[in-house]
Amino acid sequence: MNHQEETGLPLDGNAAAGLLRELFALDVTVAQVTCNCCGAVAQVGETRVYGGVMGAIFRCPNCDSVAMRLVHTPVGTWLDMRGSRCLFTPSVER
Repeated sequence: MNHQEETGLPLDGNAAAGLLRELFALDVTVAQVTCNCCGAVAQVGETRVYGGVMGAIFRCPNCDSVAMRLVHTPVGTWLDMRGSRCLFTPSVER
């Protein structure tokens, strides 16, 4: 049993870094996500993540609405971002 199953408390968005790395070539936990419900802007790593074997639900740290859903299925990985206005990644200095 993991921490979340024992306590029922959410983890922060950094806990989903491995899941997100499967979809994105960059570290998405430092990207800024804008909540579609309240307009708050936070790094993905600041969201509250509820997850399990199949995937994760990312909730806004301000209003607790669902910002993103990530699901692994036998046919592929789905990222539902209906609860987000946008996802912004700052430019990387080269």
